[in-house]
Amino acid sequence: MNKQAKIAVSVVSAVLAVILSFTAGFFVSRCSFDKTVSSYRWAIETIEENYYFCEPDQAFTETSLKAIADTYLDRYSEYYTKEEYAEVLKSNEGSKSGIGIGYSYVSGKGVFISRVVGNSPAYRSGLRPGEIIKSGKTEGGNEVEFTSLNAFTDLVTPAKDGEKITLVAVDGARYTVAKAEYTASYASISFSDTGWQFCDSADGGLALYEETSLRIASLPQDCAYLKFDQFYGSAANEFYSLVEKFNARNCTSLILDLRSNGGGYVSVMQEVAGSFADGSSKLAMLSRDKKGKEEKFNCKKVSDANRRIGKDKKVFVLANAGTASASEALIGAMVCYGALSYENIFLSQYSDGYINWLYPNGGEVKNAQTFGKGIMQTPFTNFSTGEVLKLTTAKIFWPDKTTSIHDRGVTLEDGATPVKTDFEWTKGDKELLSAIEIIKTRL
Repeated sequence: MNKQAKIAVSVVSAVLAVILSFTAGFFVSRCSFDKTVSSYRWAIETIEENYYFCEPDQAFTETSLKAIADTYLDRYSEYYTKEEYAEVLKSNEGSKSGIGIGYSYVSGKGVFISRVVGNSPAYRSGLRPGEIIKSGKTEGGNEVEFTSLNAFTDLVTPAKDGEKITLVAVDGARYTVAKAEYTASYASISFSDTGWQFCDSADGGLALYEETSLRIASLPQDCAYLKFDQFYGSAANEFYSLVEKFNARNCTSLILDLRSNGGGYVSVMQEVAGSFADGSSKLAMLSRDKKGKEEKFNCKKVSDANRRIGKDKKVFVLANAGTASASEALIGAMVCYGALSYENIFLSQYSDGYINWLYPNGGEVKNAQTFGKGIMQTPFTNFSTGEVLKLTTAKIFWPDKTTSIHDRGVTLEDGATPVKTDFEWTKGDKELLSAIEIIKTRL
């Protein structure tokens, strides 16, 4: 599988932050190689021994390790220098820099915001996925119309930390942001009358705050909406805290939003899965390498009933073409243990307009399904240099030990429910509101 076609999960997006992130990530603990050997020999031996797709007689002719990774390995495998990998780990633990957005350019409209990192400067300004930005200005500068992606990056990229940038949406909404160091948050919860989110605390780190602007008036009174963005950093502890809020209000149903959640660490998925498996340490997923060797990954035991979603609760999941890897594994555990039925998985069914825009812009056209990433990556470290190879090492199976969603995903053929949407995200999240109306008929 040649890596020249490597792209983002559902759209080619630039991330405006000093962040190195894994697209559709799914990772286990770090491995190492302790022999003092040349980088080239270390890389070849590591690939031949561990890479899932490697053929025994594979001939590698490139001398650059990055070139080898880019030319011969799949899109999920990467080469990092010691410094690059340090940035990766820092980012995945939640320590980030920038304004915290993912974006693309839509001709004739402006800059489409596809992702806003929780607790980032952009998030705190009120900017959300689905917004389209038409112009902007730096403090003391002239307003610039975004007639191309370069016009946007030329304005924002040179800005210094703390320098205010005003972004103007097509409907006139204005957002003032400034690059900064911040700790990412990954989850929030909404009820019909209020909501809760994680933001900076006075003593550093994150704390949970009530935020009434997160309320979703159309939610049934005993239903909660929990948005879960990635399986990194403090995501598991955030999830547990929000489940406590869910149970404290005696809610009977939960909408778990995994749209565009590209995955993350297996360990975080195991912790979250425990909340849906009666708190027991049942099998969360199974990996199988190219030699047939299997490894079991169990749900984390969750002893506190307040941190569990009981079997008497109705659970609904929102997913789309960007729902991948650890997200798909979590869905598998929920389905296998009876916490979720296929019909209560709501899949984004994109409009022709979005599909027609996505295809020529390099996006993978996957509609009304999850991404379909059922393989796992493992980092290998060369101790003599600190460089790292992240390799695809195994195929993933659901707890039934036979179901693999790789290159398939969860689809409408499984019995999932489609929800029409004009774009990947829309301002005001019309797709969510449509899903809520369907959900009301099933409660």
